[in-house]
Amino acid sequence: MKIQAKIIIGDSRKMIEVEDNSIDLVVTSPPYWHIKDYGAPGQIGYGQSLHEYLKDLYRVWKECYRVLKPGRRLCINIGDQFARSIIYGRYKVIPLHAEFIAQCEDIGFDYMGSIIWQKKTTMNTTGGANVMGSYPYPSNGMIEIDYEFILIFKKFGKSEKIPKEIKEKSKLTKEEWKEYFCGHWYFGGARQIEHEAMFPEELPKRLIKMYTFVGDTVLDPFLGSGTTVKAALNLNRNAIGYEINGKFLDVIKEKLGLKQSLLQFSENIQIIRRESSIDIDEIDYVPRIKNAKPKIDPKKFNFRNDRLYRVVDIIDEQTIKLNTGLLVKFLGVKIINKEKALEYLQSRILKKEVYLKFDNNTIVDENTVSAYVYLKNRIFVNAFLIKSGIAEAEKTKDYKYKTKFLELEKEVK
Repeated sequence: MKIQAKIIIGDSRKMIEVEDNSIDLVVTSPPYWHIKDYGAPGQIGYGQSLHEYLKDLYRVWKECYRVLKPGRRLCINIGDQFARSIIYGRYKVIPLHAEFIAQCEDIGFDYMGSIIWQKKTTMNTTGGANVMGSYPYPSNGMIEIDYEFILIFKKFGKSEKIPKEIKEKSKLTKEEWKEYFCGHWYFGGARQIEHEAMFPEELPKRLIKMYTFVGDTVLDPFLGSGTTVKAALNLNRNAIGYEINGKFLDVIKEKLGLKQSLLQFSENIQIIRRESSIDIDEIDYVPRIKNAKPKIDPKKFNFRNDRLYRVVDIIDEQTIKLNTGLLVKFLGVKIINKEKALEYLQSRILKKEVYLKFDNNTIVDENTVSAYVYLKNRIFVNAFLIKSGIAEAEKTKDYKYKTKFLELEKEVK
């Protein structure tokens, strides 16, 4: 049996290279909304409103329905996503899994349940943090999202008959069956090195063994680093993968071993680069989730790693500019000595590393926020400005440290 794979550098909203009713299983993990800018024209997720993002995914699921054989499965790995109030104006969890279920039911799929993939994460993937909310006090703590969903859908119809010898080659052990068809899976995620949203090979491997036979064809419309194709080939299944970002082709080749002369499948892997763009169809679908769009470009924030910024400019006595391009005004502070404020900022803050803490309603405009600013050595700049007599507490607005700042102001006077 000759096993083959196709890697298509193109847009999966139209999978023109795949025939109707020709795919035995779809396994994929779509890009998150506004988490990562891959810089690829036509990319889904970054630079879109929430509704634009969901409509494009609807188009992909509709194509999956077209190409799937009757009786076969679509498996979507997705986690719900945090929307930060500092970016979106309000703090909430976006229930992507629920919208995907509604989408696929609209298209014609039957929902067959979910697997909860319990994977310990930093929660940064979906825009959260380890300890969130009002810690250590009630009542505004946030649930840690350390899991993702694997949504299972079936295309209505009767599956074709499978020869006995193929069924025998494809059977699972009793241990595999018990573990794979359990409603909870426990294994870690992949290290995010080559690609921002890689899933581990264990995930597609299990789904491929659960829902396909040797010689079947597996499709991934969001191939990324190539994990699904690799898992399919290793299990003697054919594979097709779509990736819109041509920059990932070297990563895919590396993962599939195409740069190694001894790879068993290298002569059977075809790489297709689409030469022309596609026309995107209009769709009759309105997302149920309330629409949203970032009020500030998420790239201006450091929500990961050490969360430090470098101050690159002093705009005025009230405003600093960070290395991400974000402008920050000192929250809760009203400068009363402009000359001393500029002197302090130029000598003690410029070119220094700082971190930020945010309060409610701190968005000023598309480039600017009000925030509490701390030096790397934990000096609270906002409070220092008041204690040194350079500023007084802002009295016309409500903010978290208003009482503290008013008390500092009294101590100075």
